[in-house]
Amino acid sequence: MERMYLYNGALAVLGLSFLLNASATFVAGEWSVTSLLFAVSGGGMILGAGYESLRTDPAEFSISAGALVVIIGCACLSLVAIVLDIVFSA
Repeated sequence: MERMYLYNGALAVLGLSFLLNASATFVAGEWSVTSLLFAVSGGGMILGAGYESLRTDPAEFSISAGALVVIIGCACLSLVAIVLDIVFSA
């Protein structure tokens, strides 16, 4: 599997966790600038990762294996933390 797609997928997952966090806040009826920024940045990360996946040549992309593992681990940890926060705060 190409490292570029794994990297952009991890960025999209991070964006999704930001977007889920903001959505949970909006559903609870709490509107703030922070939640709005989370929603905009999460959507931007998802769109940016998708755009980069379509426009970048995978052969020209380079990232070390260690950095790739760290970003994937952080993305998974962030998503799990947000889902647990939403489930247990309801």
